Amino acid sequence: MGLFDLFKNFGGGKKGPQHGPPQTCPNCKTKINLGMERCPGCGVRIKSMFRIKCPKCGTANEIDVKKCTKCQFQFDVESEMPKKTYYLCPICNYRMEGMMTACPACNARLM
Repeated sequence: MGLFDLFKNFGGGKKGPQHGPPQTCPNCKTKINLGMERCPGCGVRIKSMFRIKCPKCGTANEIDVKKCTKCQFQFDVESEMPKKTYYLCPICNYRMEGMMTACPACNARLM
């Protein structure tokens, strides 16, 4: 690690990859992005400022983790899972997981 590497994230050098829209540092109100290691204004680590809340257990995790530190929930798997398809009965709006010939709620013929 050279002298340039120490100062590359403090405004003048390469700022790292962009991760989402620009944010504002809660300490000094400087514009930052989540790809930076430190805030160029006050020097606080970005990972310590922003957290990801686990949808399963509610634990606050560091911004770049792949899974929850408490319950091991995979953050990237949830976004890659295909959404389930549901069918609605045109008569009673009963929500079915699969296509059926008759509605189980109102017995309306669907086909």
